[in-house]
Amino acid sequence: MNTKIFRVALCVQLALSVAWLSGCEKMMDMVPPTDAEIALKVGLIHPEPNYTSFGKGAELARDEINAAGGVLGMQVELIFKQETTDTVVQAATDLVEVEKVVAILGPLFSSHAVKVGPIASVPVLLGATRAEVTADETDPNDFMFLIAGSNVLQAKLLAKVVKETLMKDTAGMIWQNMDVYSEGFVESFKSSFEELGGMVVVEQTYESGETMFESQLIAVKEVTPDVLLLASFPPANPLIMKQARDMKITSEFIGSDGWDDQLMSTTLDDNAPVDGHYCTNLDPDAVDFNSAYMEKYGSVDGIAATGYDAMRILTMAIEMVGSADDPIAIRDAITTITDYEGATTILGFDENRNPVKSVGVREITDGIPHAPEEITEAEPE
Repeated sequence: MNTKIFRVALCVQLALSVAWLSGCEKMMDMVPPTDAEIALKVGLIHPEPNYTSFGKGAELARDEINAAGGVLGMQVELIFKQETTDTVVQAATDLVEVEKVVAILGPLFSSHAVKVGPIASVPVLLGATRAEVTADETDPNDFMFLIAGSNVLQAKLLAKVVKETLMKDTAGMIWQNMDVYSEGFVESFKSSFEELGGMVVVEQTYESGETMFESQLIAVKEVTPDVLLLASFPPANPLIMKQARDMKITSEFIGSDGWDDQLMSTTLDDNAPVDGHYCTNLDPDAVDFNSAYMEKYGSVDGIAATGYDAMRILTMAIEMVGSADDPIAIRDAITTITDYEGATTILGFDENRNPVKSVGVREITDGIPHAPEEITEAEPE
């Protein structure tokens, strides 16, 4: 064959091959991805290194959901953001605007949740417990849902246990100043306790990060209340307990679900000042969840149950809607869920998107909440 003609033919063949391959690539680009290749992105906001069980509970639910085929054929992907006071709003914004999540699980603290509420444009299933987070007077926060029992329900039960089971008549209260969660809890406890005939005789606050509580405890010792409510978080709570005992204060300590963290049992070298006292608790009531969580992570708590239930309830709502593309429809679907049984039981959601469910009071042993036989759970009204 003429060499010139051969070269021309070869060039034509190569050009046609490139064109064919290019066309194939374009055709492949035009083929939509299968449902299995599409991730259902869900935001997860929680603190570290403490209270991490909320995220672990959500991860356990995600793993179970994905193993069963996902949601509408999509595998769930959790996009984590660290929960801090200064960055929580930006974290939520990034999850929605950059990561394009369909919903957010968390944040855990009520003081952070109130910041996220006004900017929320997708469903936000909270680890927080202050009831007013979902029903702010100036902003309806109508994408926000509590999953755990509200502090109103917890405080009401605790007041009843103090007055009717422990047979105590006077109470003191110490809490973290300017903390949304703590303020809500003490307000609800005081109202419920006084309605039952009890009396709050001393109220003291401390600043975040404070470790010495002499001035607050001097005020407590002057009136010696039957019980002392510590409605905040460790490590402050066990430090207050030890310092109170060192000052010979004999009041029985009571607390909120804010006690439900490993720091309650690891802050002190000796947990004797912590043990034998009572706190509200959001214990899971499902045997299967307890077994699965403990096998994967170790000991289980109510915060883990909240993360698990948040993930499960979200996916139920998406499946009810039949799509993950409409945040308003997903939000509205969550409000219609009734008789949910997961890590805990939720009978439904009230008009403020707070769950209708029971809560419990637990006795601290070795720094860990356990269910005392004489104290039962409070059923929702």
